[in-house]
Amino acid sequence: MSSTTTPILVLGLGNELLKDDAVGIRVAERLQGTLPPGVEVRSTSLFGLALLDELIGRDKVLLIDSYIPEEFIGSEIQEHNLEGVGEAQSTSPHFVGLGEVREIMRKLDLGFPREVRILAIPVSDPITFSTEMTPAVAARLPEAATRARRIVAAWLPVAA
Repeated sequence: MSSTTTPILVLGLGNELLKDDAVGIRVAERLQGTLPPGVEVRSTSLFGLALLDELIGRDKVLLIDSYIPEEFIGSEIQEHNLEGVGEAQSTSPHFVGLGEVREIMRKLDLGFPREVRILAIPVSDPITFSTEMTPAVAARLPEAATRARRIVAAWLPVAA
């Protein structure tokens, strides 16, 4: 790991110009400055192989992104580990290729993170051009941020 990266990364994924698709970025914004040293919070609209640079040198990564449920009403925020998601097709373009990124990093000995968790937030409109999320998705920001903090806290060493 280089001296310019921290071992834990929280990475909000999305597109700020596509209504609900910005939810991962908005959660990352809420987390800025609230997590302990040793945890970096970033956001990006990149996906697939472009995520390789974000993952190099990390021990643990929490990806925060949107997903499109079959029915929005009653859909819950989901937590997954990368092994559980594998290379399955996803309703989010940001997960597409993550399995391939893992394999490329392993083959090139680039040190794929030891643990990758995914916090997936259900959305109803990730395609309309707008900088405002739908009210129902915006209302989930506090819960998503709380769950992200809980995941990160479980990764941190217990203070003596």
